[in-house]
Amino acid sequence: MEPQYPRGAHHCRGGRSALQGRFSPPATETISRWPPLRTARVLRKFTAITVLATALHGSGASVVMLERMDHVVGRGGSVYAMNSKLTKEKGYECPVEEIAQRYKRMMGYHSYRVDGRKWMNHFHRSGEAMDWLIDRMTTASSVGGSDLTPVMEHWHEDPKDINGEFPGTHEFLDGPNGLGPDDNPQQDVCDNMAAYCAKAGVDIRYLTDAQQLLKDGERVSGVVAKTADGYVQFNGKNAVVLATGDFGMGKDMLEKLIPWAAHQTEFGGIWDGSGHKMAYWAGAAIDKNETPTPMIFCFQWRSITRQVRAFQGLMVNAEGRRYTNEGNVISHGALALTHEIGHHAFAIWDDDYANEPQWQNHRYVDGPKVFETPDDVRAYWQTTIDGPGTINMNGSGDIEVKMVKADTLEELVQALELPAETTLKTIEDYNGYCERGVDEEFGKRKELLLPVKRGPFCGIKCTPWFLTTTGGVRCTEKMEVMNDSNKIIEGLYCLGSMVGDMYCNCYSTHFPGHNLGATCLTFGYLTGRQLAGAE
Repeated sequence: MEPQYPRGAHHCRGGRSALQGRFSPPATETISRWPPLRTARVLRKFTAITVLATALHGSGASVVMLERMDHVVGRGGSVYAMNSKLTKEKGYECPVEEIAQRYKRMMGYHSYRVDGRKWMNHFHRSGEAMDWLIDRMTTASSVGGSDLTPVMEHWHEDPKDINGEFPGTHEFLDGPNGLGPDDNPQQDVCDNMAAYCAKAGVDIRYLTDAQQLLKDGERVSGVVAKTADGYVQFNGKNAVVLATGDFGMGKDMLEKLIPWAAHQTEFGGIWDGSGHKMAYWAGAAIDKNETPTPMIFCFQWRSITRQVRAFQGLMVNAEGRRYTNEGNVISHGALALTHEIGHHAFAIWDDDYANEPQWQNHRYVDGPKVFETPDDVRAYWQTTIDGPGTINMNGSGDIEVKMVKADTLEELVQALELPAETTLKTIEDYNGYCERGVDEEFGKRKELLLPVKRGPFCGIKCTPWFLTTTGGVRCTEKMEVMNDSNKIIEGLYCLGSMVGDMYCNCYSTHFPGHNLGATCLTFGYLTGRQLAGAE
């Protein structure tokens, strides 16, 4: 049955998405009309949309932002950009030739099933966008915000460029929510951007839940939103921009679009995908590669690698057997877990691991070391052992982090509830590889082969965690939403975690903070400039 539309609202005709039959539009009630506005913006993920709105300032556009929460929402910290003034200051300028090499590597990693134009737009323009953001974050007190300090994260180097990361990850510290490595500095960025928007005269409507896009012919012309007083129609003469975040909590959409991820991980998504559905009802298509990409991490990895990421100990599955090369970055390690019985595995290491130089790495370039001494590392482990058994990661939910310690390997294996005979044989074989300097099973790098011999011994259960989704809405490199025929739906744009064809297979951590740096910051900045007539 066709949904009932409000008086004066137009049925979203045009290209019918294959998902429309699955995710039917809701019925709406009578709405009150607002005067036409030159530009209307729809939001639920503040990072991208505030960037866009601020970039539009001075263009003469009337900007309305719709937010269903009663406050701005930010999550995360890492924002990737190349050739910003900060990276140049630290000596990490990236020439065009190196950009090309990074591009080719990532295209191969994603099987060339991603949009190369979007990637190159980010590579070439991210420095400009980051400089723009740095200038505003360091002077945010001028608009009633908090002045923040830009820093550059350290990265995990791999001499073979297999699991290594590239320099360029930025964070903004010294705000109320960015005082430490497990805090949420992105909230401070979003709070500051909201202050800039308010100062610029942007009309921010909190507790206003966008429900359905409107079309005038084939052009998106506005949106119907639900408020405490009923439904309100907002008309967008120039454009409507969706920046509604992920669909990680929309179980119906996960079952339809990423069924394997819906059953093999724990969940930390925030949004339910209602913004995606609005786009589909208006005729938008999903990613060209036919599946959005999950962002899956193993947060227990922090307890065994902290910021160094490569694990020098031993990983065994529930059968007590090795199953992978342990020298993985956080996303690869998490994906490997999804294939194992119960979708989990166990990390095992000994006391000598605390003496490894990698623990004395830097969290930030030119910043203090993460741990000054081996005893600091052991104290960190003990804190986790004595802790409640869970941690909360940036509002993503409670994650099980239960570490155990034992004087003997036999006691450790028993505490982890692993099969004793198989597990002890696996440890024996692994120690032999370490002594010979050759991993005969998985080829782990020699410098990462640390034997498990000297007690006390530690272990922890590792599980994959579904942090969010990326993609889901097909669009051009200018963020113009497209239908199944790859034709632009006039008047409709998308930003942030909705942007399709950015990732394939999985979200890679070779560029930590790439999603925030590309789809939110860089594309938000460029789209704002484009709509303002500056591009």
